[in-house]
This record gives sequence, C-alpha cells and structure tokens, in this order.
Amino acid sequence: MHKSVFSDFFSLCAAIISCAIVCVAVVLLVVSSEFYKSERKSYILDNIDDVMSATQLSIASSGSVDADFLEDVYLTATDTTEIVFTLTDSDGVALVCSEAPPCSHTGRKIGEDTLKKITESGFYELSSLDHFYESTLFNVAYKFYQDGNAYYIFAGLSDEPLKAYLSRLITVVAAATVIILGAVFVALYAIIKRFMIPIREMTFAAKRFGEGDFSKKVYVPEQNEFGFLANSLNEMAVSLEAQEESRKSFVSNVSHELKTPMTTIGGFVDGILDGTIPPSKHKYYLHIVSDEVDRLSRLVRSMLNISKYEAGEMQLSTENFDLMPILVKTVLIFEQRIDEKQVEIRGIDHGRFMLNADPDLTKQVIYNLVENAVKFVDKGGYIAFDFDTSPDGMSIVRIRNSGEGLKANEICKVFDRFYKTDASRGIDKTGVGLGLSIVSSIIKLHGGEILVRSEPNEYVEFEFTLKTGEREIPPDK
Repeated sequence: MHKSVFSDFFSLCAAIISCAIVCVAVVLLVVSSEFYKSERKSYILDNIDDVMSATQLSIASSGSVDADFLEDVYLTATDTTEIVFTLTDSDGVALVCSEAPPCSHTGRKIGEDTLKKITESGFYELSSLDHFYESTLFNVAYKFYQDGNAYYIFAGLSDEPLKAYLSRLITVVAAATVIILGAVFVALYAIIKRFMIPIREMTFAAKRFGEGDFSKKVYVPEQNEFGFLANSLNEMAVSLEAQEESRKSFVSNVSHELKTPMTTIGGFVDGILDGTIPPSKHKYYLHIVSDEVDRLSRLVRSMLNISKYEAGEMQLSTENFDLMPILVKTVLIFEQRIDEKQVEIRGIDHGRFMLNADPDLTKQVIYNLVENAVKFVDKGGYIAFDFDTSPDGMSIVRIRNSGEGLKANEICKVFDRFYKTDASRGIDKTGVGLGLSIVSSIIKLHGGEILVRSEPNEYVEFEFTLKTGEREIPPDK
C-alpha cells in the first residue's frame, strides 16, 4: 500500500504532540495530587498539636488516661476539623477514639509494623494502618511519654476529598487534552499541507523533466531550503534541456555528415557497376570514393575520441616533457603547404618549454591547432607561437595566424561539434568540424582552459593552459 510523506509526517508529529500533551497531563495530575497531600498533611499537623497537648495535660493532671474526658475533647476536635483522633498505649491498643459512637476502634490494636515507623519526630502515611481503619486515611502520628508511660496519638483525615478532587481534575484535564489535541491536529494538518505544496510541485516538475518536458519550471517563492532545491531543479532542467538540444543537433549533424560521403560513394559505385561511368574514368572516380571513405573513417574516429574524452574513459599518462620538439615536428609535417602559402613562422626558436601532461594527447592538440592555422592563414601571412606562465603557475601556449579572422557570433561556437564557419566551408572541404572540439575536450581533461581571440581581417589566436613541468635536474657527478 502506498504511503505518502504527508501521512507519515502527520502521523509522526501527531504522535509526538499527543505523547507530549499526555505527559504534561500526567505530570499535572501527579503534581496536583502531591500538592493536595502536602496541604492535607499541613492541615492535620496544625490540629494534632492542640489535641496532643490537651491529652498530655489530662494524663498529667489525673495520673492516668481519662477516657471520657478525652473522648469529649477528641469528638469536639473531630466536629471542628473532620479529623479522626485515636490514642493508644505503648502496645498500640486503642484507648480513646473520636469516631462517632458506637466506636469500633476502642480496644483494637494497631500492627507492630506501623508502630515501628512512629518516632517522636512524627509519622505520615496514606493508608488504612494495616486495616485498623476500614478506609484509607491521611495519617499523622506521634509517640510521646507521660509519667514514664509511652503513648501514640493518631490523626487521620479521609482521602475521599482527594479522590473527588482527582476525579474532577482528570475530567478537566481529559476534556482540555481532547480540545487541545483537536485544535493542534487541525493546525498541524494545515501547516503540513502548506509545507507539502513545494514538495508536490517539485515532484511533478521532476516527473515532467524525466519525460522530457522542460517547458514549465518550478516556482517556490520561499527563500529557504525548498527555494534552493527548486532553483537547483530549474538549473538541472536548463542543463538537461541544453543537453537534449545538443543531442538532437549532434544526431542531425552526424546524419548529415555521414549522408554526404555515403551518397557520393553510393552514386559513383553504382555508376561504375551499371556502366554509366566509362572504364576510362573508373580510376578517377575510385580515387574520389577512396577519399570519401577516408573522410568517413576520420569522422568515426574523431567521434569515438570525443566520446572517450567526455566519458572519462581516456586515461591520462602525464609526465614532464619539452613541448618544443613536438611543435617543431608538427610544423615540419605541414612544411609543403606552409611554403606554398609563403607563410612566415614566428616563435619556433623558443628555448625549452616544460609541460606536465600526456605527451600523446598534447601532440593531438598541437597538430589540430597547427593544422587549423595552416588552413586559414592568408597567403604571405604568418603563424606565431608564444609561450608564457600564468600567475597561478600554469603554462600558457598561444598559436596565432593572420588572415580573415572570426566574426563575433562565430567565436562562441568554434569548439562546438561539427561547427564550421562560413569561411571554412569554402576553404576546408575535407574537415568534419570536430578538430577544435577534440582540442577542447583534451585540454579540459587535463584541467586546463582554452579560449580564442580574433580581430576580423587581422588574426585568430588560440590560447590554452596546461600544468607546468619540472626541468630535469642533472645527476650529481
């Protein structure tokens, strides 16, 4: 059976509040009862002293216990105070009792266990004195000596008023508890109901986001944890929406990039097979087919590399190395195209420049950036390399080429997959628009940064950072 957070939270709060109120009620009853008992004890103590003084004076004047006289004294005191007074000898046998005649206590004996508890400092107990009385009384007793004989005097007050008081108190407390709990439960229900509104909103929003609907965001006006969570959900939705758009764009671009060479390959192969293309042209068109196959191979390889970089499957094997030999070898690879364009190479004669990175992946970065510079440098222009160190100790590499440059709206897109500027579509017929995306992924994998600057009709400059490598220390001779 499905249980909601609301029912669980309400049940928990209701149980805690109920227990708290019941505990308060019990404590109130106990405290009230003890206070009442204390009041009864004080009341008895205030009256027993006078009766005990009269008893001692009577025994001293007559030399013995004058039962008739003391009975009249005790009865008068009982009529005034409602306290039952009893006088016993040293063995606990009742000599005088103020119970209304005929008294059933005179001549009866109070138990030894009770007598042992009584001292000259007094005794207090709520009991029937080992069934000496037929009902429970508040009992106060003293032991005293007169003319060398020991006596006990007892003063007992009925506990019926206490029972009635507690009964009324329990009724009042129970009624108040029910009313308070009812009011608290209504308020608690309303508070939790309101408390759950943002949770429900975020739950429904998360469900919509999971189904791919990012059109409606979560609105939680409270500036608390719920507001923070709602903002986080909205940010997640924006990120997921962007990723979904990127995925759709990626699929569309991949489909387009694959369709073009496959259409070309299929058309030429069909033309060769059905005889549309004469045998004398077979070799020419087979070269075109081979170029398109190479283009497909580069596309698939680049896509796989990007997927590995972004998924974190590409393991870095970092070490300290000098970047300059890699840079020189890369420039020599494009020597023919550089000579054809009469390009001036600057900064290649820089001394050692140590990096701490993966050498193979760094070669891929340098190759892609140099290839990009060679493609788009203008005839008679230059390609310049610059090296620096940032304040935080990272090494900075800049590769600049003169030429047409990038437009302002193109700079933010150059690292996107399959993106090709208007100029590159006319100049670079074989590229698939993944080179700079691969460069960006590799740099980020190293924890570095890459950015691009451009001045239209003047230059394009790519700048990236990697960790600085330590120079090798020659061994001691």
